Amino acid sequence: MEETILFARQPIFDRNCKMVASEILYRGDIFNSDSDAKNLIATRDLLVNVCTSVFNSNVNLDLPMLVNVDMDFLDSDYFFPLPPHNLIFEILETVEPSEKALKRIAELRRLGYEFALDDYILEPSKFPFFKHIKILKIDILDINFNKLKAVFPKLKKIGFQLLAEKVEDQASFDECMELGFDLFQGYFLEKPSIITGQKIDANKNSALQLVSQLSRTDIEAAEVAELISRDPVLTVKILALINCPIYQLVREVKSVKDAVVRLGLNVVKQWAMILTLASESSQPSELFRTLLIRAKTLALFSDSPITGGVKTDSSESFLVGLLSGIDAVFQVEIKDILDSLTLSESIKSALLSHDNDLGKLLKNTIGIERLDDQVFERLSKQELELFKKCYSQALKWTDEVMTYID
Repeated sequence: MEETILFARQPIFDRNCKMVASEILYRGDIFNSDSDAKNLIATRDLLVNVCTSVFNSNVNLDLPMLVNVDMDFLDSDYFFPLPPHNLIFEILETVEPSEKALKRIAELRRLGYEFALDDYILEPSKFPFFKHIKILKIDILDINFNKLKAVFPKLKKIGFQLLAEKVEDQASFDECMELGFDLFQGYFLEKPSIITGQKIDANKNSALQLVSQLSRTDIEAAEVAELISRDPVLTVKILALINCPIYQLVREVKSVKDAVVRLGLNVVKQWAMILTLASESSQPSELFRTLLIRAKTLALFSDSPITGGVKTDSSESFLVGLLSGIDAVFQVEIKDILDSLTLSESIKSALLSHDNDLGKLLKNTIGIERLDDQVFERLSKQELELFKKCYSQALKWTDEVMTYID
């Protein structure tokens, strides 16, 4: 089952920045296909995976999932059994509200399917869809915001949920919040607010310095244990995490030093950094889910003998993945943060310019997360299959360990 999942979850949040749904995207084995049927096949394959894999594990937290569909799919008989729990079909902007389309959507609604309308930019031609949809997704990047403000009260009265999509920064998020949107989707979680030169308070600065010390390649096990032990809260969290069922140890670990010996230096270092960053951030926990999935994917990829000629160390790869969103964690430009950390030049270069093997691996991983066509075209099928496998394992691992971070 895990071989069918490929970088497929983009979270959707409510007004409290709580993840309440996700958009599921899929490439499958047809990413190099020029066939006119590739979207139809991809949606069919995705729905098979949704019904046979995703809901049987907990990788999507059993939250509503939005899946893109075009007219070819709606008009086909490929995949319409009983509607899966929490599945919402997202009508793409390419679908026109023809009599045929509206009739088909009405038929599917009677069967229990639910719909959202994607990329709405205030076109009057899309009005006929309104009576059929549960969620209206408004593309705030491709719309005149003053016009949106004028019509927003009327849209609010219709009864569907209003989702702001392509929310790219904190300012856009704040504006959409003030306007009254119900749901939010976009990369703002990765970069919620970039404020150049913002002062880092004492607690956050201490956290950064601890991360900096733990990331040293020459640090010894005894020093790691000592650094962690200076923070009672971090010590308790480390011991609780390492005693959890994830590691299935024969006997309990009773001290940080014991943890380092039993589990290995890199494992304890990684968790100390994760817990330190999480404890000092006010950002939603889904940010850490994204970073943990990325970090674990990078580490697993680095451990594989099939890396397309990219030579990277798994522990460094994990750290780069984790730090790739540190600007969002502390709401400060990443360059300013890295200037204050004692990191190797290769790690800093990977994070800032992506100009070494580690940076290229990070860039490819982020590109695949965002379904960047250029990345898919650049990588070989073997490399994409490896990314798929690593991401699937990282996704399940992260869903399990997130319960121990809060």
